[in-house]
Amino acid sequence: MLTRALALGSVTSLALLAGGALAADLPVRAPAPAPVYAPVFTWTGFYVGVNGGYGGDKFQYPYGGDIFGIAYSGKPSITSSGALFGAQIGYNWQFANRWVIGVEADYQWSNIEGQVNINGAVVGFGNANVTAGSEVTSFGTIRARLGYGWDRALLYVTGGWAYGRVDSAGAVALCPAGGGACFGGGLSRGTTHNGWVAGLGLEYALTNNLSFKTEYLYVDLGDKNLYSAVYPGIRSSANLDVETRFHVVRAGLNYRFNWGAVSGPVVAAY
Repeated sequence: MLTRALALGSVTSLALLAGGALAADLPVRAPAPAPVYAPVFTWTGFYVGVNGGYGGDKFQYPYGGDIFGIAYSGKPSITSSGALFGAQIGYNWQFANRWVIGVEADYQWSNIEGQVNINGAVVGFGNANVTAGSEVTSFGTIRARLGYGWDRALLYVTGGWAYGRVDSAGAVALCPAGGGACFGGGLSRGTTHNGWVAGLGLEYALTNNLSFKTEYLYVDLGDKNLYSAVYPGIRSSANLDVETRFHVVRAGLNYRFNWGAVSGPVVAAY
């Protein structure tokens, strides 16, 4: 009986030793690597930038009045053009995956200018000679933006409030047809105009912090009076306004803060 027990114990020991040896020969599975968090690009964040471009369209000068009860009026226009440069600051918020809303304020220095000289006949009297010129020396906007992004490209529309400094000079001279001295007057004025702006643009992120944009804007700064007078002795009056509207095409660079979020979906690598 003892011999049989010893034999059974020997067989068991040999089996355990063999099993351990076989287990030692099996390949050991390496631990799974740590999860990788893929960065997700986003347009969300504050930004500042610079821009430059070109603007122009027309200044229009509605004028009118009467001479001895005879009315006269006109609306000459001139082509305006000039360069501009400035800076902008804004904030974007990206939502629903691709949509982007934001607000942007910018200020521009410009020399969008033009001048006109008009001689208008006044039936039964003579001529009304009108001289006028204007220059948009600076302007700015505060606009909302709504865009749709394709990864690093953003197409957007924009619109809001516009204001600008317009320096103008205008004069009206009323000249009798039969000769004699002309009468009238003029005025040089620098005034702040208020209006509206609308446009669209395309922006592309060159890096996580730097983007390039191109933009078109239509700016309407409204109407301002340049000269208005009444001549009681001859029962006459004169009036001259300026209408300021122009197109802008510009390009710029924006530096964005906290672009390229470091959190995102986990990418499992095995």
